[in-house]
Amino acid sequence: MADALDLLARLVAVRGVTGDEAGIVAAAAEVCREVGLAVETGPDGLVLRAGAPSPEPALCFCSHLDTVPAGEGWTVPPHEGFRRHEFVYGRGAVDARASCVAIILTVAHFAAHPPAHGVVVGLLSVGEEGDDSSLPRLLAQIPTPAAAVVGEPTRMDLANRQRGLLVLAIESTGVQGHAARAVGPNAIWELARDLSAIQRLTFARVHPALGAIRLTPTRVTSGVADNVAPPVARALLDVRTTPAYTNDELVATIREAVASHVRVVSDTWRPCEIDEKQPLLACAREALPDAAVFASDAASDWVFLARAGIPALKLGPGDPQYSHAPNERIARHELEAGVAGYLRLAQTWLAGRGEKGGVDG
Repeated sequence: MADALDLLARLVAVRGVTGDEAGIVAAAAEVCREVGLAVETGPDGLVLRAGAPSPEPALCFCSHLDTVPAGEGWTVPPHEGFRRHEFVYGRGAVDARASCVAIILTVAHFAAHPPAHGVVVGLLSVGEEGDDSSLPRLLAQIPTPAAAVVGEPTRMDLANRQRGLLVLAIESTGVQGHAARAVGPNAIWELARDLSAIQRLTFARVHPALGAIRLTPTRVTSGVADNVAPPVARALLDVRTTPAYTNDELVATIREAVASHVRVVSDTWRPCEIDEKQPLLACAREALPDAAVFASDAASDWVFLARAGIPALKLGPGDPQYSHAPNERIARHELEAGVAGYLRLAQTWLAGRGEKGGVDG
């Protein structure tokens, strides 16, 4: 089997910020061909298949090739696939190209050693770090899978549920004028007051597994010139949701707390979970007996699988603390554990199809 760390370094060396992914899609397709996979490629990403032809039920592994921008604070190059002491550093190393490499090598294994029952499919999408994930369009290109694994960094622990994400724009208005004269309400002071009010909000209903609602301002923009009182000030609010509140309830509560205009930017990413009785979770526990089962704070493409009625869980190599952070990195042993874990999970699931005459999805 190809060296996983070498493949990851090659992919990390290719920029692929959300919205500009053509280069990383091409690079990933080339890696797939080198490991013996026939790959279906297009602007939405890659489709990889191994096993008996449809309509045999499929286990789908999916992850995303796009990344957030590198940002600041790096002490190593973020876009060179930098290697040191059996680590690969760079934007996308854990979120989520390590999972993509594990998926490529897992599907390549089954392409070389076709299973007697079932199909293994890999979907490598783009747009996940924005608000136009291509995963729904990739899913439309294959028969509906019986089950799916979402490749995101979890240290190869099993996420059986995850938070949702609601993004809100908070916009305050004031009177534009010379900063030397008090001409009326100042949009920045108005916004600051409302952000303070939001910070003081409490949400009494706490989900037993996912915890409390979390609110985080992520962007503030305003200003015309250094000596001009601005007419408008805007903030972006990241709300990490749970099933304890509907999005409508959250928006209504925030609107009641502020004078500013509140606009919903995105409510795509809803909370997800897998039923404890789903065979996929049992297979994952059998294949990875030392893995912890936990509730994930981060939203992901899982939401699109849930909407399609596809049982899924989140699982992948790498430490999530490095996601979106400077000096993002993963060690060889972590990546190789990811490849081995995906292989064991797929083998366990496929064996269940043969031994039991099919595992209900």
